[in-house]
Amino acid sequence: MKAFKLLAIPVALTMVAGVVGCSQGTANKTSPTPQPTAQAAATPQQSTKPEEKKVDLKGQSIKIGAWYDGADPRTVKEKGPAEEAQIKLIEAAEKKYNCKIEFVKFGDYDKYVENFTTTSLSGQPFADIVRMELFWSFPQLVNKGFVQPIDQWIKASDPKYIDWMRVGGSYNGHQYGLVDSSPSPYGIFYNKTLVQKLGLEDPYELQQKGQWTWEKFREFSKKATQDTNGDGKTDVWGITGAYGKVKAFTEQLVYTNKGAVDKDASGAIKFSLNSENAIQALQYASDLFNVDKSIEQPIPEDASKEFVAGKGVMYAGFSWELGGLKDNMKGQELGYVFFPKGPKADKYVSYTPFGNMWMVSKYSKNAEVALHIMDEISLNEEGRKLSEQSWQQSYPNKESMDTRKQMGNNINYISYYGIPDGEKLFEGIVKEITEGKVSPATAVDKVKPQFEAKISKLLEDSK
Repeated sequence: MKAFKLLAIPVALTMVAGVVGCSQGTANKTSPTPQPTAQAAATPQQSTKPEEKKVDLKGQSIKIGAWYDGADPRTVKEKGPAEEAQIKLIEAAEKKYNCKIEFVKFGDYDKYVENFTTTSLSGQPFADIVRMELFWSFPQLVNKGFVQPIDQWIKASDPKYIDWMRVGGSYNGHQYGLVDSSPSPYGIFYNKTLVQKLGLEDPYELQQKGQWTWEKFREFSKKATQDTNGDGKTDVWGITGAYGKVKAFTEQLVYTNKGAVDKDASGAIKFSLNSENAIQALQYASDLFNVDKSIEQPIPEDASKEFVAGKGVMYAGFSWELGGLKDNMKGQELGYVFFPKGPKADKYVSYTPFGNMWMVSKYSKNAEVALHIMDEISLNEEGRKLSEQSWQQSYPNKESMDTRKQMGNNINYISYYGIPDGEKLFEGIVKEITEGKVSPATAVDKVKPQFEAKISKLLEDSK
């Protein structure tokens, strides 16, 4: 799946920040560190506010690279408040730095990194600032020196930057990614109308009381799995399935129990599916499938269609799917909540493997000023407010809107997609345990050597 499908907000709000969220910046907050003026040095009793360093690019172009349409708000046909605000910032930056800001599209997603590295090695990277998937960047592009840290020019601790930028965009103690909108979170949609009809507790109310736990989720799922017409066959399931099928559902359980596929407790890259937290999560997934049988079986090709048809009370998916679900479920009220907390978790967190941010090309001849320009043409808080306004029109009720806002501040990164064949290996584990073929520990042990070999190769190739 291309990450650009995972829109947290409409394209009208994405523009410079790209596909996972809207750009949100305030101009001129992080310009290069200036030196005190001579007058200030001579008269210390007066204000010594530093004077901003002047940069004149003499008409040069600063290129901003992406693989998708709509990155440049000036090319958007139907401009909204976000586009208009962004255009003003772009015009101000062009005047300030005496430059042209050019958005460059390289549309072949699968060859995007190859194009970036090839043009970089030639001494002419196709852009000074490039949109990069995090699993492309860490560790490969960083370790090979194609992108460079930005904390040499900005303070990532500045409150104008969101937590997701600091969490997802940092590697080995340095900040590499610049972004001001979190990606589309992954959670649980539920049919509130069906919940009320079946006399079940509302998941949002449980979430708000901190009681939306694995234990409660399992109890809820079993109660929701019913034979409503008395023919001896289950016709309503607790869970129809998930976007990304069983793999995505199961990896959420691993991470929401503070487990991981490729990181140990210290954050170091290491095969970790054999950890206590991960094995506990895999066993829980096995129980839902094989003991409770509360997840629709056989697994549907498209679980969302089954959810729309009323065959399940819950469906796991990305927030961007809401529009399609609403359009196809007229007359039914929807809810949206976090995945339940595992026994090892202390709060609700949404995890995603799909996050991309702006990165600075190591080979750019104007790297520092390009970074400042990107920072200054972002909308920051203004963009976040516009995002929330768009959510107000999309989310079906205050409860779902509240959850979506919470998710924006509590999202973390699943990094193992950067491991060659990592998804395929994990999917094989999930298939074996959900079909009841072997125990989680046995399934993990079978692929551990392959996983470790792939991780070793990744680290070796990244040197």
